[in-house]
Amino acid sequence: MKVSEIRSMSIAEAKKQLEELRSELAKERAVAAGGTRPENPGKIRGLRKTVARILTIINEKKAMGETETVKEEKERPKKENMAKKEGKAKSKKTAKRKAVKKTAKKKPKEKSVKKTAKKKNKDTKKKSKKKEVKRG
Repeated sequence: MKVSEIRSMSIAEAKKQLEELRSELAKERAVAAGGTRPENPGKIRGLRKTVARILTIINEKKAMGETETVKEEKERPKKENMAKKEGKAKSKKTAKRKAVKKTAKKKPKEKSVKKTAKKKNKDTKKKSKKKEVKRG
C-alpha cells in the first residue's frame, strides 16, 4: 500500500486497515512457524512495513490535531484516581521502611581464620622441622 493511499484515508479507516493487515500478518507468521514453505517469502516483511507506515501516519495526523469521529478505545484514568493510587503506594513503602527499622540489628560475626591459611602454616612448620633434622 502506498503512502499517498494511506494519507488519503481518515484515521478510522486507517485503523480498520491496520487491523486487517495485523490479522493477515499473524496468519503468515503462523504458516512460517509451522515449517511449511510460504508462497511469497517477502510478504511478511512487506506487511510489517505497511503496518509501520500506517501507524506512523496515524500518529502524524494525531500530532497535527486531526480528530477522528470514533472515540478512542483506551481511556486514560482520571487524575483523582491516580493521586489515590500514588498515596497508597507511598504509604506501603513507608510502612516497609518502618518495619525494617524496628527489627533488631544483628551482631557482627567474629572473623575466623580461613582453614587454608591454617593448613599452610602447619605445612611450613613440618617442612622446617624436617630440614632441621636432615641438617643435624
